[in-house]
Amino acid sequence: MLLEPELRARLERLALRSRQRVRAQWSGRHLSKHKGESIDFADYREYTDGDDFRRIDHSLWARLGVLLVKQYEAEEELPVNVVLDVSKSMGFYGKFETARRLAAMVAYLGLAGGDRVQLFSVPEMEAGPVGRHLATWPPLELWLEARSPTAVGGLAPALRRLAASPGRRGSLVIVSDLLSDDWRQALDGLVAGAGGLVLHVLADQELSPELAGDLRLVDGESGADVPFSTSAASLAAYRRSLEQFVEGAAGRTKRARSDYLLVRSGEGAAESVLSRLAEAAVVR
Repeated sequence: MLLEPELRARLERLALRSRQRVRAQWSGRHLSKHKGESIDFADYREYTDGDDFRRIDHSLWARLGVLLVKQYEAEEELPVNVVLDVSKSMGFYGKFETARRLAAMVAYLGLAGGDRVQLFSVPEMEAGPVGRHLATWPPLELWLEARSPTAVGGLAPALRRLAASPGRRGSLVIVSDLLSDDWRQALDGLVAGAGGLVLHVLADQELSPELAGDLRLVDGESGADVPFSTSAASLAAYRRSLEQFVEGAAGRTKRARSDYLLVRSGEGAAESVLSRLAEAAVVR
C-alpha cells in the first residue's frame, strides 16, 4: 500500500489547483478557455440566430434596444499526467520509494478532485492506467507498485514527446532526481498547458555527503567508476555544483510556468510535500 488510509482521507478533502485556464475534452471543475454552462457570469455578446432566448439580458434590451446574450464560465476537467522517473539512479538512498509515494499522492489528489489522471514512467515513456474518480485508484496503485528503478537513457526525449502531445495537454507532474545528462533539455522542453509541478527528489547523502579519504565513486546511471579525493576544496566545489544544479532546475521549471519543490527522500517526505504544496496554493 503506497498511501495509508489516514493520508488518503486527508487527500480526499483537497484538490489540485490549475494556475491557468484549461482546454480539455471533458467537463470538470477547472476554469476553461471556452464559455459554457457554469453559474459564473463572464461577458456579453450580440444575439445570433439559434441562441438560447433564456440567455438574453432583457433589462439591457429594454434600456438600449440591443439584444445581448449572457455568457458564463465553462468548467472543464484538468488532465493530470504524472511522470515517474524509473532511472537506475533513483534506486539509491530510498529515493525511488519516496518518489513512488509522491507520484501516488499527486495521482490520488487528481482523482479526488474529479480530474483525469494518467501515469507514465520515463525514460522509456511507458504509459500506465487512466483514472477519473477515486473508484479507479486500485489499478493506478498496482501499476506504481510494479515499477522499479532499472531503466537507462535520457529524460528529454520522453518528456518532450509527452509535453508536446495534443492529447496530453494539462498539468504535467514530474517526480525525478533529474540525475540525467540531459536534465536541462528535459526541463527546457516542457510546455505545460495548465501549469505543472516538478518534485526534485534527492537524498541526504547527495545533499550533504559525509565522505572522507580517497574514494572510487560509481555513476548510478552508467556504472562508470569516478575517482574522488575528499578535501575541503573538493567538498566546497561539490556544494557549489549542487547549488547550481538545484537553482538551474528551479529556474527552468519556473520558465515552463510550473512549480518546483526540492524534496529530501525519506520518511515523512509525502506529508511535508503536501503541506508545502498547500502553502504554495498548488492544492486547495
